[in-house]
Amino acid sequence: MRSRFLITFLGSLFVIICSMVAIFWLLLFAINGQASSPVQLYKSVTQQKQITYDEQEALVTFRKIAKENPDDLMKPNIRQSIDTYEMKGLNIVIRKQDEILYHSPDLIVKSLIAHAPKFDTENIYTQGTIDNKGSLYRYLKFDFHFSDNDKGSVMILKQVNSFAEFLQRWGFIIITLILAIAVFLVILFNRSLNKAIIVPLRELSKKVQQLKEGKLEGKIEISTSKGEVSELAQEFEKLREALNRVSKENRKYEENRKELLSNISHDLKTPITSIIGYVEGLKDGVADTKAKQDKYLNIVYNKAKSMNFLIDDLFVFSKLDLQKLPFHFEYIDLKKFLVHFVEEYQLDLEQKDIHLTLQDVHLNKAIVRIDVQQIRRVLDNMIQNSVKHMNKEEKRITIIARQEVETVSITVQDNGAGMAVENLEMIFDRFYRIESSRNSDKGGSGLGLAIARQIILEHGGTIKADSKLGEGTSITFTLPLKENGDNEGNSISGG
Repeated sequence: MRSRFLITFLGSLFVIICSMVAIFWLLLFAINGQASSPVQLYKSVTQQKQITYDEQEALVTFRKIAKENPDDLMKPNIRQSIDTYEMKGLNIVIRKQDEILYHSPDLIVKSLIAHAPKFDTENIYTQGTIDNKGSLYRYLKFDFHFSDNDKGSVMILKQVNSFAEFLQRWGFIIITLILAIAVFLVILFNRSLNKAIIVPLRELSKKVQQLKEGKLEGKIEISTSKGEVSELAQEFEKLREALNRVSKENRKYEENRKELLSNISHDLKTPITSIIGYVEGLKDGVADTKAKQDKYLNIVYNKAKSMNFLIDDLFVFSKLDLQKLPFHFEYIDLKKFLVHFVEEYQLDLEQKDIHLTLQDVHLNKAIVRIDVQQIRRVLDNMIQNSVKHMNKEEKRITIIARQEVETVSITVQDNGAGMAVENLEMIFDRFYRIESSRNSDKGGSGLGLAIARQIILEHGGTIKADSKLGEGTSITFTLPLKENGDNEGNSISGG
């Protein structure tokens, strides 16, 4: 990965350089009216600048003196001619042997001695460039002999600013410096890249590998707190939290599944064992009288009915748990529905000496959207739960309906045995029974209130329980009221 980022960086540098070259050629085209080739550009930069008229005139003047009377170059009156040309920006040097007889004030003697061109009697090489204390000068030179036969030279110097000459002197240093800066930038970029991206990505890779191995507890954190890698780590942290939740839910579902299988096995095995025992008693002639035989058959029949109820509750609960139980919602008048339900149930409960009543508090035209059969199932399960735990001589069950602003609450209240506070939350769990052992003498599957809770949740309501040990239990659920204008044209009945 690091090499990829480095290649990307170098590629970016290459693109920038190419862009700069293209801009340079465009500027040349705009200035010159044509795009010069590299050879033409090199020639225009490196070619020697044309000698000015003043330089030529000065050379002709001093060359004439050197030819006709060279000793005049050593006389004071020569300063008049020298001053004339120095005022035009030229520099004059007169040399005898290795001694500098005269030099313009801008020039350094030691540098002139060190860099002055060699004596050339034939005057073949009469022009060139010399360095004088870091400054470049173009020179025109004429060599001659004084009267005493000593070698002499007169030089006309003009300071130049040639790009080629500058590169000849400083080019290697500049190129070295540019390369050093480029290497430094690459190293700096590499370190920055390593700190900001490579190291965090390695840390993130280790954390993701732990996720792959199923280690979902450790929080995903990296050394950097900002940038794209940090945002990526935060997204992976959200993924880890989601996977952790799903994993915990799956473990919980697996535990519930095992518990469900265990409870089903127990609750089916108990009545089946009982049925087998009574049937064997009938086969072996233990029930030798008509009364005993009828008793055995009634017990077998009741046990079979209990198994049928259990299987029916299991079917309904599994459908609810998988959200595959179909609901047929309709708008009804809740008061009419409850009145009709209580009237039907009163007859059955009177045979068990249980008094069932309905109390409605401001229940005026409370229209609710429900599945009638499923809400009947909820009320039936709640009443059957109350019936199982009746232990008073005067047995009472009261259905109380209260209308609120946006909801209506329905409470099934009894005066039975009640239960401890710590059991209240668990009574809505599947197969939960208050008895310490799982005997089914009192009947029921242990799924009634669990089914009731699932149905109420599907209706958009809530359900809770309240109880006092020895005084009775109240189970309350809520249903949302119909909003004005909803479902106009639907029939409204009392169920």
